[in-house]
Amino acid sequence: MPTEGIRTEVDEAPGFRIWRGRPYTSMPPHWHDQVEINYSVGGSLTYLLAGSVVRVPPGRLSLFWAGIPHSVVSGGGIENFYWVYLPLVWLLRLGLPESFMRRVMGGELLVDAEPSGADPVMLEKWCEELPEADDARRRLIIREVEARVMRLALAQADGAGDAQAPAEAGPARKVAEMARFVAENHARPLRVKDVARHVGLHPNYAMTLFRRLYGMTLSAYLTRLRVCQAQHLLISTDRDTSQIAFEVGFGSTSRFYEAFKEMSGYTPHQYRVHSQPKSYRPKSPFNPCSRQ
Repeated sequence: MPTEGIRTEVDEAPGFRIWRGRPYTSMPPHWHDQVEINYSVGGSLTYLLAGSVVRVPPGRLSLFWAGIPHSVVSGGGIENFYWVYLPLVWLLRLGLPESFMRRVMGGELLVDAEPSGADPVMLEKWCEELPEADDARRRLIIREVEARVMRLALAQADGAGDAQAPAEAGPARKVAEMARFVAENHARPLRVKDVARHVGLHPNYAMTLFRRLYGMTLSAYLTRLRVCQAQHLLISTDRDTSQIAFEVGFGSTSRFYEAFKEMSGYTPHQYRVHSQPKSYRPKSPFNPCSRQ
């Protein structure tokens, strides 16, 4: 079971972690600024992610962008569980198919379409080696993780994958529908009453219900999604920060800067600079142990 803080800051050095244990079978909404890879042995774990109930099945690698608030709603029969935290910037530099990246940044949990029996062996090896790894070994592990992610991405046909099931009927279903509506429409002007109308609820009740189940207000969730998308664009494009602000749905650059700094700890410019290649990255695309 993870015992460290749920929120992981952008400047955690360098935000790359691998470990094993037993997951919580329920956990309130949380987020961190990495891509999360899960692997379950003997059982499954179910998340509420971007308005859908998604399941990490046993024996198949799963990946999602953990910058979007997500909660653990159930789990059972798990003998062992592996987590890999991978900085988003690493994923963006791999040149993965655009369709795959759209799905990741849109809040999908992607389950490997071509599961490998070698995964638990490799994950166990990474867990054992990484804590005491020297620079060369660390770079080798990073390359192995990146190669595995590339295989997962290439195995995903455009739009294919396990279905994202809506939450069960009742209050949870309403909240899930609100979260998905916000995720799909975050780039346009949205008001609480627009979201409430979409699910047929009074705005006050909609706000109360959402906060009770998601642990944050609808407005905070919307802002979080916009900042997530801005982080993606800052790293993956050279667009001006003002253009990005309006593209992701902020009504003013001042509000964009305020929200971005509050959630990431950086200004948009600092985040872009901070996310450039660092010395810990393997410098040779062919030899992970190269220092050249």
